[in-house]
Amino acid sequence: SLMDLNFMNYRAIIAILIILMAVYFVPAPAFSSADVSGEIQLRIEQIGKAADYRIAKHSMHGKVFLADLYQANNFKPVWDDGLAEVLGDEIQNLSYDGLDPADYWFPSLDALLGKKQNRSLDAAQQAELDLLLSEAFVRAYYNLLVGKVDPERLDENFNFPRPLNAEKRRPAVIAMLLQGRVADIFARARPPEHAHRRLKEALAEYRAYAEAGGWPTVQTGAPLKPGDSGKRVAQLRARLSVTGDYTGKADDPNLFDADLEQAVKRFQERHGLDIDGTAGPATLEAMNVPVQQRIDQLRVNLERQRWFMHENHDEYIVADIAGFNVYWIRNSEIIWSTRAQVGKDYSQTPVFKDMLRTIVFNPTWTIPPGIMARSILPNLKKDPDYLGKKGYLLLTHDGKEIDPLSVDWSKIDKMPYIVRQPAGPNNALGMVKFLFPNKHLVYLHDTNHREHFADASRSFSSGCVRIEHPFDFAERLLAGQEDWDRNKIDATVKSGETKWVTLDQPIRIIIAYSTAAARNGMVYFKHDIYNRDASVLKALDAPFMLRRQDG
Repeated sequence: SLMDLNFMNYRAIIAILIILMAVYFVPAPAFSSADVSGEIQLRIEQIGKAADYRIAKHSMHGKVFLADLYQANNFKPVWDDGLAEVLGDEIQNLSYDGLDPADYWFPSLDALLGKKQNRSLDAAQQAELDLLLSEAFVRAYYNLLVGKVDPERLDENFNFPRPLNAEKRRPAVIAMLLQGRVADIFARARPPEHAHRRLKEALAEYRAYAEAGGWPTVQTGAPLKPGDSGKRVAQLRARLSVTGDYTGKADDPNLFDADLEQAVKRFQERHGLDIDGTAGPATLEAMNVPVQQRIDQLRVNLERQRWFMHENHDEYIVADIAGFNVYWIRNSEIIWSTRAQVGKDYSQTPVFKDMLRTIVFNPTWTIPPGIMARSILPNLKKDPDYLGKKGYLLLTHDGKEIDPLSVDWSKIDKMPYIVRQPAGPNNALGMVKFLFPNKHLVYLHDTNHREHFADASRSFSSGCVRIEHPFDFAERLLAGQEDWDRNKIDATVKSGETKWVTLDQPIRIIIAYSTAAARNGMVYFKHDIYNRDASVLKALDAPFMLRRQDG
């Protein structure tokens, strides 16, 4: 009957509901919070003893941090669902720092979190999920704090990676983490300078250019200059419109007008080119660099800033090798700058930091070993009177002068003497040098080749940094010290006597290499004169690893 049929349908529906409840409402595993804590404590003990302890194939690099964190929390889980979600969001945001979120958010985490939401984790799995989240956190924090790339693996001369100081830092980080302040921890790990934040903004802008299709190519050909007309001018205008260098509205897009000339000059200034308003070969080459290459450049230089920028929040000098400039920075603002000349490709200026302590007026120049081997000795073999013609002195190591003509240079393969250029207007160091003793024998100084400061690309030296306004620099360094004013500086130079002056207030100096930087709200790209970006980018895209000093 109809009643029987309805009853049978009802029983079938009940049966189906029971099956569905069995599938979707799995009872929670029978374990207590104490069981999870026990599993966490067991693994912390194992991590401490193992050379390489892995969970779901992932090495636990943050051994000491994990031990201190869980001891401080009585081995209870740290990550509830809400805090795990916050961590996931913060790790995704690392892409804005030029880092790869995939280095920190392991695939295992998604699988385990899914099981946790379905209440199908046992105590051991829940412990491992919590430990993996903590490892993800500490890796991300570590790379924000000191960088992902170990610069000393790339360059043995590099001496300014930020010390981790983990023992002092760890308790505060753990306290903040146990308060759920993941975002605050990451924010404090980042360099605080405006310039770093602006470079991050630029990375987002250039990624937006890429997502929109990049920028149009300007066809190569004859230089484009004001008054020119044609399809290539329209391409030039379109290219500069993408990056905001051109913001006008032309009546004739094919005409190279005054607004376009200003846009070209703006682009040239931002890319370290001769600022002439003409789109010649070098300018067009810079315009046609693919947007992905600029993105990589920004990522590389955000990474470089993580190596050293944290400790330089007060006052310091930066010699910007690739930018051919020296900056005096106070409280993140440039208070003085001057153009510079740096080392040629075969005598590259090294990257390092030191303390500028001494000024020498009317310096002599002792030829460094590299130039001795590369230039002085070969020239003496050709012409024993080479030093006399140059006005250089040949000295023993105890300062005794020797006649170069008395030496049989054909029998000498390694220079056993010192060669020194006396002080004077023709001295290679000019009339003043600025010393920060270092193994590279590199310093800042005046020059007798001032004509090169007019060039856009200024790699002319033998490794030292030549500066355009050395006496202004000396005056600033000596401000407030005894009676050292500009009149005394000028009189000292005029005397011709070599005078050493120790600074009452030594100042930190950084010889740095960056190919993208932000100043006064603008982003500048510079030519990679020593081809150093590629190695940094390769290491930045490699798997996570600890720096050698932290391993």
